[in-house]
Amino acid sequence: MGMIKPERMKEKKITIAVLLVVLFSGVFWWLQRSGEQVRPVSAYQKLVPVTAVTVREVNVRDSLSVTGTAEAFRDVDVYSETSGLVRKASAEVGDRKRAGDVLFLVDDELQGSSLKKAKIAYEKAALDYRRYHALHEEGAVSVSVFESVRLKREEAETDMIEARKKYRDTRIKAPVFGTVARKLVDEGEMVQPGMKVAGLVDLSRLRVKFFLTEKEVEGIMPGNRLTVLAGNGAALEGRLSTLSDKAGSARTYEAEAVLTNSVTEPLRAGMFVRVILKGRELRHVRVIPRTAIDGTIKSPEVYVVDNGTARLRKVTTGREYGDLLEITDGLVAGEQVVINGRNELRDRISVRVIPQNKRDVAP
Repeated sequence: MGMIKPERMKEKKITIAVLLVVLFSGVFWWLQRSGEQVRPVSAYQKLVPVTAVTVREVNVRDSLSVTGTAEAFRDVDVYSETSGLVRKASAEVGDRKRAGDVLFLVDDELQGSSLKKAKIAYEKAALDYRRYHALHEEGAVSVSVFESVRLKREEAETDMIEARKKYRDTRIKAPVFGTVARKLVDEGEMVQPGMKVAGLVDLSRLRVKFFLTEKEVEGIMPGNRLTVLAGNGAALEGRLSTLSDKAGSARTYEAEAVLTNSVTEPLRAGMFVRVILKGRELRHVRVIPRTAIDGTIKSPEVYVVDNGTARLRKVTTGREYGDLLEITDGLVAGEQVVINGRNELRDRISVRVIPQNKRDVAP
């Protein structure tokens, strides 16, 4: 009987040790896996964690913000009523003119001569009238002769008035107070009747025009206070002047406010402005944070927490007040709506409400 070599004995011991290690590892893995499968899962761990806020009722003063356009209170085109050569121009773009200030002086030599002749003719006719009137009173002239003299005086007066008007038309004047916005002719140029020569804008007051949707126009009426904010930092206070009773092609209602322009930071015609309209009275409304809204704008929904269950409910929204949204139908005060954790929710799923961080609490 031969003896086992020491090398073979050593290899055999190593093989047995490896097998034992593999066996014990397998047993340990099986025990661990079996323990995980049988370990009970608490109902608390199955609940979806969410944060929620309470639907509350508050008093609000309706307000809304829309974009508008500032327009000059008056934007007037100035036309020539005479023909001739412009002898002098007294208007430059940016000049402020009072009503009646001369903008352009047109050659008036012919008109002046015609006016002088008309005055002489009128004076002669007036003198004849006084003379014949005295004779008529004495019965020295017939009624027909006296009437003929009277008509000649009236005709001469009419000619003089017409000649004076033509002479005055050689002075093209500002029809209203305003600033020269357009200068279309200069000295040495010819003008004709009906020719546009300048444009004036009155920016002492402004017409601010804007449009309101069907939803925005509710509760708004002439007399409501408003604030107009411009990009240059100016803020104008005033009231709504007019509001259309009929919607336009875009289903919006045109509104207008007439405001006194700022002296230090005046608004210019054509500027875009922000119009903030304020309601007259306080309203009692239900509000929730906008972050609670799920679904689309046309079909908003919220998750309401009811006895530990999240229930999906359709709601009707109203106006926005900062981070809060008015709820006109679908919720009552005191109910809880989910604001965080909605991505993990579905209708009728069990939830647990966790404490809110301060930043999650609606103001």
